[in-house]
Amino acid sequence: MANLSQKYAGALYDVAVKHDSLESVKSDFYEVTEAAASVENFIDFMENPKITRDKRTAAVEAAFGESDRLLLNMLRILSDKKHMSLLEEIYSEFLSLYDEAHNQARVTVESVYKLSAEELDQLGQIFIDKTGYEKLLITNEINEELIGGVRVLLGSKVYDGSVRNQLDGIRNNFKEHTNS
Repeated sequence: MANLSQKYAGALYDVAVKHDSLESVKSDFYEVTEAAASVENFIDFMENPKITRDKRTAAVEAAFGESDRLLLNMLRILSDKKHMSLLEEIYSEFLSLYDEAHNQARVTVESVYKLSAEELDQLGQIFIDKTGYEKLLITNEINEELIGGVRVLLGSKVYDGSVRNQLDGIRNNFKEHTNS
């Protein structure tokens, strides 16, 4: 289904750029995904074969009628085709297109404790210099298994400077030397 999500995201992105509505669509899309996730059984309702097309369309209109018209049109299509379960995946693909066009990336920094804004800024600058991105959108997550240090997840790459990783490396070296 990733390919279908990419097609929806690409079409929405292209039309938003064409109509100079990219920021509005992006903002509203975030709100829509948050709202859909907060309503228990929303996706099940929207894809239930017993619910008529008119009722699904009415639900979309009632819930998201104030959204940017381009986004609302896509939501109507998703509802009509019973593809509302792809909503979060489409949003993720849309953000990827947005990030790529704006030379920015989303980064997760794992640490044992919450890092200060200054520490995150310093790490961000290191990875901006390393990657060439203009901007990094950093999220800090607590991971006590690291023991110390940080692990940075940027796209499909992992930069692991954690104490846990160093200890694992020492243990593996020890095993290799004792097995030789």
